[in-house]
Amino acid sequence: LLSFAHGANDVANAIGPIAAVIAIYNTGEVNSKNPVPKWIIFLGAAGIVLGLLLYGYKLMISLGYKITKMSPSRGFCIELAASFVVVIASFVGIPVSTTQCQVGGTIGVGLLGGEKGNRSGNLNPWFVLKVILGWVGTFVAVCIINAGVFAFAYYAPSASGFA
Repeated sequence: LLSFAHGANDVANAIGPIAAVIAIYNTGEVNSKNPVPKWIIFLGAAGIVLGLLLYGYKLMISLGYKITKMSPSRGFCIELAASFVVVIASFVGIPVSTTQCQVGGTIGVGLLGGEKGNRSGNLNPWFVLKVILGWVGTFVAVCIINAGVFAFAYYAPSASGFA
């Protein structure tokens, strides 16, 4: 089910901006119902596979060992919950991160798996904080880089006849 959720959500999140830019370039107008060329879908799928091959094992190790203790039943609960959230969000049209849903599920399982009176005893709080700070840092870095690229393009001098 999570593989379906990845295909329904992550590939669409990755190729949506590319498809929009290509559609605007080809038609000269903004339209929310442009068809997506097959080569862009293939590019998105190849990007997901390449990312999994190059860096996926580190993510799997982090989710499986560093946040909380893992067992097959806990893994099943995490995968099922993340799948439901991602599929429902995709159906509604909300772009969500599959990885963030899985990390949230892992934290939830870790909180519920502790002994009575010590619910957070199963979690590695420093690693969870590191993950959350990574998400915030990524957001800030992307905002700064996008602002720089936009400012460069918007304020660049242009020759007459080319604008």
